[in-house]
Amino acid sequence: MKRLLLTVLFAISSTAAMASSVGHEMREGTREVRQAKIEGAREVMSERREAARDFYSAKNPQERRQAIREGRREVRQATRKADREVRQEKREAKREIRRAYYK
Repeated sequence: MKRLLLTVLFAISSTAAMASSVGHEMREGTREVRQAKIEGAREVMSERREAARDFYSAKNPQERRQAIREGRREVRQATRKADREVRQEKREAKREIRRAYYK
């Protein structure tokens, strides 16, 4: 029974139309994940630059400590958001590949 099932799955997956569709979805998924990573990195670097700007523009030690705390928090939030978006794009890409594969 297992061999029959594997044979049927192999026969279905070997069609040229399905292979090109799956290949297209794989390329599209990797492109979207790469874009999400790039955008996330840009956002994190932007937050770091802003945190450094706030730190250097502080007038006294208390403001500097506040700038450090806020900058650290904002960078951490941006990093988490970027990671979350990348994971979401990966999930969506896998979902699209499965959808194309099992059409």
